[in-house]
Amino acid sequence: MVKLALKYLNLGPVGGRGGVQRFFMLAHGIKFEETLFTPSEEWGAEKKRLIETGENPCGSVPVTYITGDGDQDSKTLSQHIATCRYLARVNKFDTGDIYKDFVQDLVADEYQSFRALWVDKTFTSDEKQKEEYRKKLLLEELKKFDALYKKYKTSDVYLSTSPAGVPLWGDSAMFGIVYDNIKTGHITEEALAAYPNIEALYKAYSAIPTVAAWIAEKSG
Repeated sequence: MVKLALKYLNLGPVGGRGGVQRFFMLAHGIKFEETLFTPSEEWGAEKKRLIETGENPCGSVPVTYITGDGDQDSKTLSQHIATCRYLARVNKFDTGDIYKDFVQDLVADEYQSFRALWVDKTFTSDEKQKEEYRKKLLLEELKKFDALYKKYKTSDVYLSTSPAGVPLWGDSAMFGIVYDNIKTGHITEEALAAYPNIEALYKAYSAIPTVAAWIAEKSG
């Protein structure tokens, strides 16, 4: 029997990069265990261990451990988008259509700079940079992604879906970054009305029962 274990930072109600993968696995009903580290000395020691042991030469998380019955079934996966894509394909959750998988990759690739921008502006001590992000940079990102969804989505709400109608890695990335912007106070859910395609994605994804249950637990 194959088991999955996710190693990431304990960010409370905020998702981060590991949150994108968590939302993806929750949405698809993939069972997994979690080991979470506080982003302090505890994480510093683990980061050093990951590099020194070669477990993840990048020294980054999330890291996903797949344990199977034999050595060939056991794998260590890093990079959250690549891991989501791998899990989709190994579990036959991908669309089976080259173009529909492409639109997931397109948004997931473009999302990476949005994620880096959020990290930079959220955790800076410069209040002017935070204000510029809230009032200008974030709105520019949302406008861009709203246009991308309008152009490339292949269903009513999502870029594309699994055969069961569940959103995939690009949609998960976009949901995760919007969720984190709301949780860190950069924007309200009501303000998403200015970006109808993103608002529709956010509402639909957050209504997936397993995702909604996790959000409710963290918000309680």
